[in-house]
Amino acid sequence: MAGTRLQLPAWTLYPLFIPACFARGMTAEPKLPRRVLPEVQALRAVAVLLVAGYHFAPQLVPGGFIGVDVFFAISGFLITGHLLREVRTSGRIDLPGFWAARVRRILPAAVAVIIAVLGATLAFLPATQWKAVGTAALAAVFSVENWVLAAASVDYLAADTEPTALHHFWSLGVEEQFYLAWPLLVLLAVWLGRLWVRLRLGSLARERAGREDTAGGLPRIALLLVFGAVIVASLAYSMVLVGSGNPAAYFVTPARVWELAAGGLLALLLAPSGPGLERGNGRWFHAAGARTALAWSGFAAIAAAAFGFGSATPFPGLSAALPVAGTLAVVMAGETRGPFAPQKILELPPVQWVGNVSYSLYLWHWPVLIFFLHFSGSEPGPAQGIGLLALSLLLAGASHRWIETPVRSLAPLASSKWRTLGIGVIVVGLVAAMSLAPGPLAQRDTVAQEGTAATLLAAPPPGFGAASVPAGAPPYLRGVKQIVPVPADAEHDLPHLGECVQKPRSRVTLECTTGAADGSLTIALVGDSHATHWYRALEATAKEHGWTLLTYLKNSCPFTAAERTAEKNGSISCHQANEDTLKRIVSRGIVDAVVTSHWAGSVFEKGAAEGFADYWGQLEDAGIKVYPIIDTPRPGTKSYARDCVALHPEELESCGAPASKAFEANDSTLAAAEREPRVGVLDFSDQFCVRGFCPAVIGNVLVYRDGHHVSDTYMRTLAPVFGIRIEAMLHADGLNDDVR
Repeated sequence: MAGTRLQLPAWTLYPLFIPACFARGMTAEPKLPRRVLPEVQALRAVAVLLVAGYHFAPQLVPGGFIGVDVFFAISGFLITGHLLREVRTSGRIDLPGFWAARVRRILPAAVAVIIAVLGATLAFLPATQWKAVGTAALAAVFSVENWVLAAASVDYLAADTEPTALHHFWSLGVEEQFYLAWPLLVLLAVWLGRLWVRLRLGSLARERAGREDTAGGLPRIALLLVFGAVIVASLAYSMVLVGSGNPAAYFVTPARVWELAAGGLLALLLAPSGPGLERGNGRWFHAAGARTALAWSGFAAIAAAAFGFGSATPFPGLSAALPVAGTLAVVMAGETRGPFAPQKILELPPVQWVGNVSYSLYLWHWPVLIFFLHFSGSEPGPAQGIGLLALSLLLAGASHRWIETPVRSLAPLASSKWRTLGIGVIVVGLVAAMSLAPGPLAQRDTVAQEGTAATLLAAPPPGFGAASVPAGAPPYLRGVKQIVPVPADAEHDLPHLGECVQKPRSRVTLECTTGAADGSLTIALVGDSHATHWYRALEATAKEHGWTLLTYLKNSCPFTAAERTAEKNGSISCHQANEDTLKRIVSRGIVDAVVTSHWAGSVFEKGAAEGFADYWGQLEDAGIKVYPIIDTPRPGTKSYARDCVALHPEELESCGAPASKAFEANDSTLAAAEREPRVGVLDFSDQFCVRGFCPAVIGNVLVYRDGHHVSDTYMRTLAPVFGIRIEAMLHADGLNDDVR
């Protein structure tokens, strides 16, 4: 990814040799290539500063995430150039040697960061996060973090979890998987190319072909076809995933590898010709001014992406072509000289130093941010962002000087590829073993708490959970300090309804039935995950009164005619499913009432209140009463409530929020009810907030299981109040239990 200053033998560096030849008409003797490529180091500096800027101050660099794409293009170019040089000089690729070099280059600093994060996690983070960090560490050391995040991104529940301090290892996973497979693909292309030549020329040319193999000929056409096929297939796959709104597109290697392959293609095009092979005429690129223009246009493309892209940009897909093309333009321009050339800026010592430490800076900056967020509880301001960058630079400099450089040049490793690979395997195994420790350590503390929690659930004391609201919603009952659910298990405290709760990108919403087979009333619960978290309260009420309960639940899909911005971006599919649900409820002819709620943080393209009122009005016209529930408040901390209470069990007030800040500002429920006044709005805010404050723990019960969903346990304790209020609504609307 990021890297150190290039110090390679003169014969290995050709990228800037080609433009020099073009300037001389491809006829003069080429001058010796440079041993250092300042423009590549400068690109690395730009890339890592963009990524860090995006994380520390996203409002300033909204598209800074494209720094990763700059890294990808550089890596593909350099690695492919190395492989092609080896083919030209020896006719083969030393795979163990190549992989050993990658181990010496990548593993030391990565291992140092993983170990540091594991230690800091156990020392400072709540046990609720230990298992997740251990899993991330295991994925990072085996270079598969990108696949773990891809799987989580398409899992609604997992996607709602907080990022770990090793989240950024996803991009290293993409690169290391590329390093594993790309040399094999190059070898395959070389073999196919040479086989084709021999078959075409026949036995008379075999001796000549053999001489060319030894002398360093490159089967350019075969390599070009293979590289081109990878680029086309990968880019097409990326565009399809992005177009379908699949969030995994950002992480999966097949959707990203074209960026590295594009760098490889440039390396092939710039490679010096081998014996018997001709390269294309480059006279169009003869002027120093042309190289300068190309370099500046490349930097302009990178800047346009960094400052013009944002969270709404479909990415990667075709959008990633802009920073990739910009990067390759700068590399192709090579050394630029003249009054307007960028070379003097690129060669500035601070720029080159950042390029040298860019790999370590990338590794360290993200954990620095994550632990800052943990301790501060808020996003960094401008001054804090500068301080975090300075701290990251200090750690990167130390890591580069005392870890990266010494280990890479360590004689016992540099002298033996097999020793390097063997030690690499051992180190990976040891770090993997360390990564497995946080989970069991957290579980050890959890087991004892689970026993006490089970006792409370089996025989809830008076005032348990919402029952303590009339007494002022104290966090703990007298003499009882156990929180239920146990914070470390809280993420699983939700209604487990299987396929009855459809995923955001599903095209349908399923109808499920529970309760009495032929109940006195038929009530439907409809909406997104914030409707789902009312399931236990409604289920208990339906069971008590002998009602039939139907559910139409789909994560991320509020029951409305309005279009969510997320659907326009392709990440969810709601409109048609909602339309089908509306028709199904009306056509059933047996539904007496619909209970619905939605996450008030949902953003709509337009007409949010009108969209809800439209659906509610159609149901009311069909004789079906509608009872929308005002959305529940959020915890008052940047981190999850479960993490806060695990860290501060004796200071639970710090985990709550003032009522004035706890509710989403754009809840459309009341505005929609004004447009459709026949509905009966249910408001349970008084069951979450008392005297202007919304606690995270009420009567020993953890109110929230994550960032904004109410725990199943708390909803169960809220069922009696829920039943009283909805029954009063039903009676007021003439829907008594004996209506049938």
